[in-house]
Amino acid sequence: MAKTSTAPKAAQSSPRTAKGVERAQQIMEIAEKLFHRQGYAQTSMDDIARATGLLKGSLYYYMKSKEDLLYRIVEDVHEVSRAQLDEARSQEDVPALDRLLQFVEGQVTYLARNVTRVAVYHHEWHRLENDRLKSVREARHAYDDALIALLEELQAEGSLAADADTRLVANMVLAVICWPYTWYRPGTVTPAELAKSCTDFVRAGLPGMRAVS
Repeated sequence: MAKTSTAPKAAQSSPRTAKGVERAQQIMEIAEKLFHRQGYAQTSMDDIARATGLLKGSLYYYMKSKEDLLYRIVEDVHEVSRAQLDEARSQEDVPALDRLLQFVEGQVTYLARNVTRVAVYHHEWHRLENDRLKSVREARHAYDDALIALLEELQAEGSLAADADTRLVANMVLAVICWPYTWYRPGTVTPAELAKSCTDFVRAGLPGMRAVS
Protein backbone atom coordinates (compact mmCIF):
# COMPACT_ATOMS: atom_id res chain seq x y z
CA MET A 1 0.00 0.00 0.00
CA ALA A 2 1.33 3.44 -0.92
CA LYS A 3 2.07 5.68 2.02
CA THR A 4 -0.01 8.80 2.47
CA SER A 5 1.90 12.03 2.98
CA THR A 6 1.63 13.30 6.54
CA ALA A 7 3.15 16.73 5.80
CA PRO A 8 0.75 19.65 6.42
CA LYS A 9 -0.99 20.71 3.23
CA ALA A 10 0.33 24.25 3.56
CA ALA A 11 3.89 22.92 3.46
CA GLN A 12 3.79 20.38 0.62
CA SER A 13 6.38 22.33 -1.40
CA SER A 14 9.90 21.35 -0.40
CA PRO A 15 11.96 24.17 1.11
CA ARG A 16 14.47 23.38 -1.65
CA THR A 17 12.07 24.11 -4.53
CA ALA A 18 11.62 27.59 -5.98
CA LYS A 19 8.21 27.81 -4.34
CA GLY A 20 9.63 26.60 -1.06
CA VAL A 21 12.48 29.12 -1.18
CA GLU A 22 9.98 31.90 -1.87
CA ARG A 23 7.82 30.80 1.05
CA ALA A 24 10.84 30.67 3.37
CA GLN A 25 11.77 34.19 2.27
CA GLN A 26 8.25 35.40 3.06
CA ILE A 27 8.46 33.84 6.53
CA MET A 28 11.81 35.54 7.15
CA GLU A 29 10.41 38.93 6.12
CA ILE A 30 7.43 38.54 8.45
CA ALA A 31 9.68 37.42 11.32
CA GLU A 32 11.92 40.42 10.64
CA LYS A 33 8.99 42.79 11.11
CA LEU A 34 7.93 41.07 14.33
CA PHE A 35 11.48 41.10 15.73
CA HIS A 36 11.68 44.80 14.93
CA ARG A 37 8.29 45.70 16.40
CA GLN A 38 8.27 43.63 19.59
CA GLY A 39 11.84 42.35 19.97
CA TYR A 40 13.39 38.96 19.29
CA ALA A 41 13.07 37.73 22.87
CA GLN A 42 9.39 38.70 23.02
CA THR A 43 8.51 37.02 19.71
CA SER A 44 7.50 33.37 19.71
CA MET A 45 7.16 30.84 16.92
CA ASP A 46 3.42 30.96 17.65
CA ASP A 47 3.48 34.69 16.87
CA ILE A 48 5.30 34.03 13.60
CA ALA A 49 2.95 31.20 12.65
CA ARG A 50 -0.10 33.39 13.22
CA ALA A 51 1.41 36.26 11.23
CA THR A 52 2.25 33.97 8.31
CA GLY A 53 -1.09 32.17 8.38
CA LEU A 54 0.62 28.82 8.83
CA LEU A 55 0.06 26.08 11.36
CA LYS A 56 3.01 25.88 13.73
CA GLY A 57 3.91 22.45 12.35
CA SER A 58 4.01 23.87 8.83
CA LEU A 59 6.27 26.71 9.99
CA TYR A 60 8.78 24.21 11.40
CA TYR A 61 8.82 22.56 7.98
CA TYR A 62 10.59 25.66 6.66
CA MET A 63 12.49 26.86 9.73
CA LYS A 64 13.67 24.68 12.61
CA SER A 65 13.75 27.44 15.17
CA LYS A 66 13.32 31.13 15.85
CA GLU A 67 17.10 31.42 15.96
CA ASP A 68 17.28 30.08 12.39
CA LEU A 69 15.22 33.06 11.29
CA LEU A 70 17.40 35.55 13.16
CA TYR A 71 20.57 33.95 11.81
CA ARG A 72 19.30 34.24 8.24
CA ILE A 73 18.55 37.93 8.76
CA VAL A 74 21.98 38.57 10.30
CA GLU A 75 23.71 36.61 7.53
CA ASP A 76 21.86 38.53 4.84
CA VAL A 77 22.90 41.93 6.19
CA HIS A 78 26.48 40.90 6.78
CA GLU A 79 26.90 39.21 3.39
CA VAL A 80 25.71 42.31 1.54
CA SER A 81 27.94 44.58 3.63
CA ARG A 82 31.04 42.42 3.22
CA ALA A 83 30.43 42.00 -0.52
CA GLN A 84 30.28 45.78 -0.95
CA LEU A 85 33.47 46.25 1.03
CA ASP A 86 35.28 43.49 -0.87
CA GLU A 87 34.18 45.05 -4.16
CA ALA A 88 35.55 48.44 -3.10
CA ARG A 89 38.88 46.96 -2.05
CA SER A 90 39.27 44.87 -5.20
CA GLN A 91 39.34 47.79 -7.66
CA GLU A 92 43.06 48.43 -7.36
CA ASP A 93 43.13 50.69 -10.44
CA VAL A 94 40.72 53.13 -8.75
CA PRO A 95 41.96 55.65 -6.14
CA ALA A 96 41.35 54.42 -2.61
CA LEU A 97 39.34 57.53 -1.73
CA ASP A 98 36.92 56.89 -4.58
CA ARG A 99 36.59 53.26 -3.49
CA LEU A 100 35.87 54.26 0.09
CA LEU A 101 33.18 56.72 -1.01
CA GLN A 102 31.68 54.09 -3.30
CA PHE A 103 31.50 51.74 -0.32
CA VAL A 104 29.86 54.40 1.87
CA GLU A 105 27.30 55.15 -0.82
CA GLY A 106 26.47 51.46 -1.29
CA GLN A 107 26.14 50.79 2.41
CA VAL A 108 23.87 53.76 3.11
CA THR A 109 21.71 52.99 0.08
CA TYR A 110 21.27 49.40 1.29
CA LEU A 111 20.42 50.60 4.79
CA ALA A 112 17.84 53.09 3.53
CA ARG A 113 16.14 50.38 1.49
CA ASN A 114 16.23 47.82 4.33
CA VAL A 115 15.84 49.84 7.53
CA THR A 116 13.93 47.16 9.42
CA ARG A 117 16.37 44.39 8.55
CA VAL A 118 19.39 46.50 9.47
CA ALA A 119 17.75 47.50 12.76
CA VAL A 120 17.11 43.86 13.67
CA TYR A 121 20.71 43.02 12.78
CA HIS A 122 22.18 45.67 15.07
CA HIS A 123 19.76 45.13 17.96
CA GLU A 124 19.55 41.35 17.99
CA TRP A 125 22.67 39.69 16.51
CA HIS A 126 24.16 39.17 19.98
CA ARG A 127 21.20 36.94 20.89
CA LEU A 128 22.56 34.18 18.65
CA GLU A 129 24.18 31.34 20.54
CA ASN A 130 27.27 29.16 20.54
CA ASP A 131 28.95 28.65 17.14
CA ARG A 132 26.62 31.07 15.40
CA LEU A 133 27.42 33.87 17.81
CA LYS A 134 31.13 33.09 17.52
CA SER A 135 31.03 33.12 13.72
CA VAL A 136 29.18 36.45 13.61
CA ARG A 137 31.66 38.03 16.02
CA GLU A 138 34.55 36.80 13.90
CA ALA A 139 32.88 38.10 10.73
CA ARG A 140 32.33 41.52 12.32
CA HIS A 141 36.00 41.71 13.36
CA ALA A 142 37.11 40.69 9.85
CA TYR A 143 34.86 43.38 8.36
CA ASP A 144 36.36 46.04 10.65
CA ASP A 145 39.88 44.91 9.74
CA ALA A 146 39.08 45.08 6.02
CA LEU A 147 37.77 48.64 6.39
CA ILE A 148 40.92 49.64 8.29
CA ALA A 149 43.01 48.13 5.50
CA LEU A 150 41.16 50.30 2.97
CA LEU A 151 41.81 53.37 5.10
CA GLU A 152 45.50 52.48 5.21
CA GLU A 153 45.42 52.58 1.40
CA LEU A 154 44.03 56.11 1.67
CA GLN A 155 47.01 57.00 3.85
CA ALA A 156 49.41 55.50 1.33
CA GLU A 157 47.98 57.61 -1.49
CA GLY A 158 47.85 60.78 0.67
CA SER A 159 44.04 61.05 0.95
CA LEU A 160 44.20 60.54 4.72
CA ALA A 161 46.80 62.04 7.06
CA ALA A 162 49.68 59.69 7.78
CA ASP A 163 49.25 60.26 11.52
CA ALA A 164 45.51 59.54 11.54
CA ASP A 165 44.37 56.67 13.76
CA THR A 166 42.78 54.36 11.17
CA ARG A 167 40.81 52.43 13.77
CA LEU A 168 39.29 55.66 15.07
CA VAL A 169 38.53 56.80 11.52
CA ALA A 170 36.97 53.41 10.76
CA ASN A 171 34.66 53.79 13.75
CA MET A 172 33.62 57.23 12.53
CA VAL A 173 32.90 55.90 9.04
CA LEU A 174 30.90 53.05 10.56
CA ALA A 175 28.87 55.56 12.56
CA VAL A 176 27.93 57.32 9.32
CA ILE A 177 26.97 54.16 7.44
CA CYS A 178 25.38 52.16 10.26
CA TRP A 179 23.54 54.49 12.62
CA PRO A 180 21.09 56.21 10.24
CA TYR A 181 18.75 53.26 10.85
CA THR A 182 18.00 54.84 14.26
CA TRP A 183 16.58 58.03 12.77
CA TYR A 184 16.06 57.64 9.02
CA ARG A 185 12.45 57.20 7.96
CA PRO A 186 11.60 56.20 4.38
CA GLY A 187 9.85 59.03 2.61
CA THR A 188 11.76 61.84 4.30
CA VAL A 189 14.55 61.79 1.72
CA THR A 190 15.23 59.17 -0.93
CA PRO A 191 17.86 56.47 -0.38
CA ALA A 192 19.99 58.13 -3.08
CA GLU A 193 19.75 61.52 -1.37
CA LEU A 194 20.66 60.07 2.01
CA ALA A 195 23.60 58.17 0.49
CA LYS A 196 24.90 61.32 -1.20
CA SER A 197 24.66 63.34 2.02
CA CYS A 198 26.55 60.69 3.98
CA THR A 199 29.17 60.32 1.25
CA ASP A 200 29.70 64.09 1.15
CA PHE A 201 30.03 64.11 4.93
CA VAL A 202 32.75 61.46 4.89
CA ARG A 203 34.57 63.17 2.01
CA ALA A 204 34.58 66.49 3.86
CA GLY A 205 35.65 65.00 7.18
CA LEU A 206 38.62 62.89 6.10
CA PRO A 207 41.13 65.73 5.57
CA GLY A 208 40.69 66.85 9.17
CA MET A 209 41.43 63.44 10.67
CA ARG A 210 44.64 63.54 12.67
CA ALA A 211 46.15 61.53 15.47
CA VAL A 212 44.52 62.10 18.85
CA SER A 213 47.06 63.37 21.36
